[in-house]
Amino acid sequence: MKLFFHQIGWELYRMFARKRTYIGFGIFLIVEALFFFLWTRKGSREGMARFIEGVAGGFDEYFSALTLAFLIVAFTMLFLGVVFVSLVAGDILAKESEDGNLRMILTRPVSRLRLLIVKFISCQIYAMALFWFVGITALLFGLLERGWGGGMFVWTPDLPRVSLFGWREGMTRYFMGITAFSIAYLPVTGIAFMLSCFKMKPAAATIITVAVVFADKILSSIPLPFFEPYRDWFVTPKMNSWLDLLYQEIPWPLYLENCAWLAGISLTGFVIGWVAFEQRDVKS
Repeated sequence: MKLFFHQIGWELYRMFARKRTYIGFGIFLIVEALFFFLWTRKGSREGMARFIEGVAGGFDEYFSALTLAFLIVAFTMLFLGVVFVSLVAGDILAKESEDGNLRMILTRPVSRLRLLIVKFISCQIYAMALFWFVGITALLFGLLERGWGGGMFVWTPDLPRVSLFGWREGMTRYFMGITAFSIAYLPVTGIAFMLSCFKMKPAAATIITVAVVFADKILSSIPLPFFEPYRDWFVTPKMNSWLDLLYQEIPWPLYLENCAWLAGISLTGFVIGWVAFEQRDVKS
């Protein structure tokens, strides 16, 4: 077990030694700064004031650092998160093959399954690190503008109703939601990692994953009656499971069901990738 964690440590060291690993952190920081700038302009502030007053009342109370941080995360994480999680998960094995490192790695006394497990777990750790970085920096931007304290106003088009929390409860819910992103993005990691196990360029694995997720999002959003029977087949609505933790009363059965689906999809991708990788001839 000690050796296993040692291998994960070295894999993370190699991952974070690559400059491309930090692209997501830098882009998110730029987008957050732009989002912060736009949301704090006079016109945006007045529009937000009217919206909060009309729905919850108490603009000064609920347009807080937590509210601003939540809005930044909610409206940026889906699309940007998919791109950068796919980039790392699609790169982690395909890049080794492209550079010729895979043959050298497999000369060591380690099974292919163990190698894949180490790399898959490393992708999950990267995703969690990215999400926490985004969550913390978004909150810092909010604190810079609104200061400490106040309530938390929670609303997105995917939520059926507005949720309102005090500062302490809001802080707990906010970081529960940020942590839940690691589960919500399991299918993205699974699909990108699966494609990386095939004989495929890293860029191709990333692009295909992004295309699949975005296509799923588009199709699941089509408001036509004949799509209703198939709505539960799509993945991206289940990726909104992190929002379940921001309901006034958390629907735990629904949340756990969605988590099981997300984990199952990710595990299916891992197993398909493992089977394909076992059949590969890495010498050629």
